[in-house]
Amino acid sequence: MIQLLSKQAMSVVIKPTVNNIISLWFGADTPIRQYKIKLNPDLWKACQRIDHSFHVSSKLRSPEQYRKSDKIAFARAVQQELNRLRASMSKETGCFA
Repeated sequence: MIQLLSKQAMSVVIKPTVNNIISLWFGADTPIRQYKIKLNPDLWKACQRIDHSFHVSSKLRSPEQYRKSDKIAFARAVQQELNRLRASMSKETGCFA
């Protein structure tokens, strides 16, 4: 059982692709989703930051009503936020990622 959990943990650290961001942010609240959030805190924090300033082109207020294009725009904004954070961290540490 412990071996199985460690294999699952490795597969839950997700790449910040558009589809992964959409499923993480807009997906149903399940224990698996909560586990993914726990293992991907930087991605989740970026989603939360973007959610505060994101303006939907379709003018829909509720994320449950977002169109596919709205969700894609949200995910791309999250990707940009992550890239911005990585760039600022590499400047602070002197590392080039």
